[in-house]
Amino acid sequence: MKLTTLITLGLAVPVLAMAASSAVPTLPVSAVHPGQKAVVRTVFAGDSVESFDAEIVGVLPGGRAEGDLILARATSPRVEQTGVAQGMSGSPVYVDGRLIGALSSGWAFAREPVFGITPIAEMLAVLDEPESPIHDGTAGPVGVDPGPGARARFREFRWAEEDTTAPVVTPPRDARRTLLPLPLVVSGANPAALGALRDLFGPEGFAVVPGGRDRTPSTRRRSLEPGDAVAVDLLRGDLNLSALGTVTYRDGDRVLLFGHPFFQSGEVRLPLSTARISTVLANVNTSFKLGTPGTPVGTATQDRRSAVAGRLGSSPKLLPLRITVRGAGPRDQHFAFETVEDRNLLAQLVSTAALNSLLESGGTGVMQTLRWSLAIWKEGRVLRVGDVAAGENPLADVAATLGLPVRFLAGNPYERFHADSLVVELETRPGRAQSTLRAVSLVRPSVRPGGVARIRAVLERWRGERSTVTLELPVPDELPDGRYVLSVSGAAAGEIPRGVARRRVDAARARAPRRHAARRAVGARSRSVGRWRGPSRAPELGARRARVRATGGRPGAARGLGAHAGSGAPDAGRRAR
Repeated sequence: MKLTTLITLGLAVPVLAMAASSAVPTLPVSAVHPGQKAVVRTVFAGDSVESFDAEIVGVLPGGRAEGDLILARATSPRVEQTGVAQGMSGSPVYVDGRLIGALSSGWAFAREPVFGITPIAEMLAVLDEPESPIHDGTAGPVGVDPGPGARARFREFRWAEEDTTAPVVTPPRDARRTLLPLPLVVSGANPAALGALRDLFGPEGFAVVPGGRDRTPSTRRRSLEPGDAVAVDLLRGDLNLSALGTVTYRDGDRVLLFGHPFFQSGEVRLPLSTARISTVLANVNTSFKLGTPGTPVGTATQDRRSAVAGRLGSSPKLLPLRITVRGAGPRDQHFAFETVEDRNLLAQLVSTAALNSLLESGGTGVMQTLRWSLAIWKEGRVLRVGDVAAGENPLADVAATLGLPVRFLAGNPYERFHADSLVVELETRPGRAQSTLRAVSLVRPSVRPGGVARIRAVLERWRGERSTVTLELPVPDELPDGRYVLSVSGAAAGEIPRGVARRRVDAARARAPRRHAARRAVGARSRSVGRWRGPSRAPELGARRARVRATGGRPGAARGLGAHAGSGAPDAGRRAR
């Protein structure tokens, strides 16, 4: 009996190994010729892989940068009617039963269903790319490090070591090769948010389309095979964003997707899921698939020019994002999300989740004030930033600025930034909490090192009364005698001297700049000694500048100050926008 058991196990191991590997014979580009018959495998509906026929048109030879491109024409009536569709990226193409590559390119408004194929040899090379060990099991941040063309700034703040040279000019894409955009399937989005989503993700190469949610994930397949639909999840929770494509190749637990890059970010850690296709929607421009992401099945590990590579098995841990909306109804509204930490996408994803949460809560009326705060948690410590937007439609301003602190920290030049969670609080109130700065003057004509300079400001509320408030500006102990320019303005509109973050980033200890539009920002600047500023709470306001003159004297002596308003300043009566 023991001998029988051993023999049974010995025979079972090779069978399982063969079942886990679906590697097929391949055909090099040199053996591909015009007129050859080809078969393309993809999903048109549900999760069943189907085939359509094609004919090889020819090969466009390329260099190392763009690679070769095989051209083919679909001959099946089904594809002749719809054309090549977005979401077919990665569909494997076979000639005489041998894999030649993945469908990856198409042309809008084409009168024939001609498509481009990325050769399989170029895709297989991605599997040989080295992978660095990541011990915390998280998704990132991943993606290409920001270069001079992607300044890591939060409003007027920058990192001390920022490269201020001219931005790098991005070379134009190869005109002969139009990569198929990936459908970005959106579920849980407010209809009013779809336009903003297209504005955010369209420039990133996505085609934003409506999608659905998988209501029976336990009954779906938990693996991927060539021709299967696959999803790369970007955001999960009360709003789902997933990019749809097709699996080209599998060998054991290794898979190749798309036949073109996601962002060409190099080494990545992005979650892979199964997908179910609802239909292929024919379109005069470019047809596209509608579908639903399914069960998490693995991790994308490489994002290269010719393919995205991944491993089946465990999925990466995503970054928790919680959003609370107050003031839009009788009760607070709470939303929960999980997001990838990609440097290219994280800021957009945070802004998108906040925008959709506001729309779903009904907090988007005209003539209102929106206050937001962002808490970045790391190992029990927290870094908070916030801002205020007021006006006829402040929603766009919130969507544009809320993600900037995250982009600022993720793009720091010192070390990899990773947070444990993000918490966003949004508060909406009717009316515009705005003021116009009408006049400024110094309370006292002198100040000592380490003392406080006090400034009297006259404010006029929007559709309200005028009032006088006192602002305080701490004077550093080390500040020498000299002449300084004192700036008083709204933090969002004035000419505030630029802050410089100098310390290494740590989510709990970083000196992240706090630029509140709801604060009056008072600052002084000297050509010889640098800048400093001190905030004081007030509604959003316009800008006005006053000169401060410090008399000469010994260190520690009282400094005489003189001020007059309006020297080189913007119009004091201008409304802050």
